[in-house]
Amino acid sequence: MIEVNKKEVERYLGFHGVKEIDEKTSQLIDECIEEMQAQVNPKYIYKTFPLEWKFSFKLVPNEDGTGNTKEKNVSCEFSGIKVESGNLLKNLDGCAEIVMMAITLGPEPDMLVRKAEVRDMMKAYTYQAVGAAMAEAWADEINIRIVEEAKARGLHARPRFSPGYGDFPLEVQKDFERILEMPKKIGVTLSDSLLMTPTKSITAVIGLSEIDTNCERSGCEQCSMAGKCAYSR
Repeated sequence: MIEVNKKEVERYLGFHGVKEIDEKTSQLIDECIEEMQAQVNPKYIYKTFPLEWKFSFKLVPNEDGTGNTKEKNVSCEFSGIKVESGNLLKNLDGCAEIVMMAITLGPEPDMLVRKAEVRDMMKAYTYQAVGAAMAEAWADEINIRIVEEAKARGLHARPRFSPGYGDFPLEVQKDFERILEMPKKIGVTLSDSLLMTPTKSITAVIGLSEIDTNCERSGCEQCSMAGKCAYSR
């Protein structure tokens, strides 16, 4: 059973910063958590790939016209994917390997939401929040497995980084779908707009390094919308 942090559900419902919610809402959240825990069919897949780093230099004219400055350009690739995200490059600095992961709760959360929408929109909204929190919790569980496996090999894991964080484009979802065989392995497909079905699914990469950076920033903290999004932690 996937354990769900009730405070995370409240945050998704828009109660961020509220010390205590009303009893009726609290009971509804508990009910939705219990029902979803009993029905979800969580799945996951992850694969590890070597990171190939490339370095190049070019001469850039100084603004004052006194000459040129040598500018270093850094890029990396894995499994045929060129990393062009500056945020992700910073996250992966010093890493020799990268893990691609995908998780899903299955179609059940979406079915619960659609069923509730017919008769009780507040319950449907609560199911959505519970599903979002539960998907993150499931991703956290798989993340922990990856971290432990890395430790057994003498490696340290960086915070997971998902398409859509910062300047890491959603277009890379197509690569996740293809490389991880998501439709076949865990039943997750992409729409034309790159949204996943079932909706309570998450993709991410995790860098692995011999260097322990003690970096614990992840998720909201690394996103370019940090501090501006209504759902920020």
